[in-house]
Order: sequence, then C-alpha cells, then structure tokens
Amino acid sequence: MKNRVIIQQILNYCISHQKKLLSGLLAATMACSLAACGGSNSAPSGSNSSAPAADDGKVYELKLSTTQTDTSMIYAGLKAAADKVAEDTNGKVKVTIYPSSQLGAEEDMIDQALQGMGIAVLTDAGRLSSYVNDIGILNMAYFVDNYEDGCKVMETATFKGWDEELVKAGIRSLCYNYYDGARSFMGPKEYKTPADLNGVVVRTPGADPYSRSIEALGATPYNIAWSEVYNSIQTKAIDACEVQYTSAVSSKIFEVCNYVSKTEHINLFNIVICGEAWFSTLPAEYQQILKDDFFSCAYDSAQEVIAAQADLEKQLVDNGMTIVEVDLDAFKEAAKSAYEKLGWTDLREQMYQEAGL
Repeated sequence: MKNRVIIQQILNYCISHQKKLLSGLLAATMACSLAACGGSNSAPSGSNSSAPAADDGKVYELKLSTTQTDTSMIYAGLKAAADKVAEDTNGKVKVTIYPSSQLGAEEDMIDQALQGMGIAVLTDAGRLSSYVNDIGILNMAYFVDNYEDGCKVMETATFKGWDEELVKAGIRSLCYNYYDGARSFMGPKEYKTPADLNGVVVRTPGADPYSRSIEALGATPYNIAWSEVYNSIQTKAIDACEVQYTSAVSSKIFEVCNYVSKTEHINLFNIVICGEAWFSTLPAEYQQILKDDFFSCAYDSAQEVIAAQADLEKQLVDNGMTIVEVDLDAFKEAAKSAYEKLGWTDLREQMYQEAGL
C-alpha cells in the first residue's frame, strides 16, 4: 500500500505540472481576446465589445459535467440554474447537466473547456490551484467555519484578483458559491485525535490543498475517484474517506463505514467554470444572465444543503453509523502545518483581515 501511495503522489505531481504548462500555453495564445472579470458575480468585461448580438438567432449549447449523481442536492441546484438560463434567454442558451462523470474525469473536462469546447465543469478551488495557485486556500482544512464566511472571502479584492487570473489562464467562473457542506472522516474506526489517524490511508482528492491538509491532520492521503471509494473501503484497499454528508448518504457509505468522526475540517465550496474562449462567443447579455442565474441558484442550493444537515446526519445514524465528537482544537492546531508547507500562513491571515473574519 505504501508503494501504491507513493506512485499515486508522483502521478498527481506530474499531472498538476502538466496542467500548469497547458494553462500557460493557452494563456499566451489567447491573451488578446480574454477578458478580466470584476468579481464572482459581476458583469463580464473586455470581450463584450466584439460579442455578437443577443438576437442573432443562434442557440448556444453548454454541457455541464459533474461527479455528482442525479439524485444529489447540488445536481438539483445545477438543474435549477440551467432551467433559469433557458427561461431568461428564451431558449437561446441551453445548458445540459451530465451527472456521475458521464462525460469523463473532471480534470479531462477542464482541459476540454480550456480548448474552447462548450464544456462547463462543477469543480473546486483545490483543483483550480493548478492554474492559480493561491485560490486553493479556499479548500484548506479549517480555512473557514461556515458558508457565510466563505462568501465573505469571495468578496475580497484578493479573491477577485484570483478570478481575473483564471480568466487570463482561459478559465471563466460562472459562480463560486455552490456548497455541499463540511467534510468529516468516515471509516470502520473512531478518529478522535490526529494521532488516531496515524497510518490510516484516507481517500481524498489529489490536489495539494486536500492532500496536504489530510496529511497534516494525521492520515495518509490517497487519491482515487469517488466512485471507487465504496468498493475500496469494502475490500480494505483503503481504510477510510473524508466526505460531506450529502455524498455520504447518496453513495450509501454507511454500508462500509461505521463511524463519522465529526471533524468538519473542510467546508466544501463548488465552482462552475467554463472556457473563456467559449464564453467570449456569447452575446454580452447572455454572458451576464449565465453568471447571474448560476450565482443566485447556487445560493439557493446552498441554503437547502445547510438546512438539510441535521436530517442527513439522522439518515447516517438510522443506517447504523455512530457520530463521534472529536478533539476539535487538536485538529485545528494540526492543520496549521499544512499552511506552512504550502506557504499560506501569512495569506491566511491576510484573507481573514480583508474579509473581516
């Protein structure tokens, strides 16, 4: 297992650097046409002067890829946005949701969006750190305690600057504020302190903000697709996972895990992105509708997810899981080393000051 973990970490490192190179090459070739964004839900600028008119009769199609199943709460939130976009553009912008990675792996879909295809992806700041490094801090352990604090961070000048950097790299965010709840450790044993995770192989996404955070909290991070986690825990290929309640319930992780060690270490914000090359072909009116509708529907979806937490926890308990209260102070203290390793200790304090946290 140790050899497998080492090989996986080497592959993740190579993939991350390959994506940075691709991003740089695309940015160089597209620099003349890309526009900067004034904020997470502000009006598009720059490319609008050459955008076609909204009444040109053309139908613009966007395929939105997500790892979420079609029974998940976020899928419902994405569908609401797609329906609202269709209504507000009189059917001229058609967004089709493809759940359960039907179109392919998340990283592959981001690459296709960068190439100018009509592809959108539900992703997160950890994965986008391959293109704009510092934005990954949003997915670090104990960076924010709740949804409201995360939204305050998104309104800072620094965060908006990262959004502009993504545009220059060929990535256009439609919104940053979908939310899936807080992630906790789930497995066959209790993990009350970081010491309890020593030697425990835990599935986590491969991006550095995730893997460094899980490592700092005491576990051995291991990256496999979420769709493989149930079977991997069942066959003891890995020991545990860290996941939010929404996905734990929909994937029936309670059938292979006995305990929820309630660390709530990462509040999971999800981001909808598409390629700037495709986005710039839209009429300016449709660009704004796309951003406004996704932003508002993401907020509504987040409120539903927050309201559902107690019921989701009850479903886990009713299906045999035990909720374990942990030494939260010990986990928060352990997380600090991840910020140090990634060079984000000062950035963390800067963001707190800007956001008033």
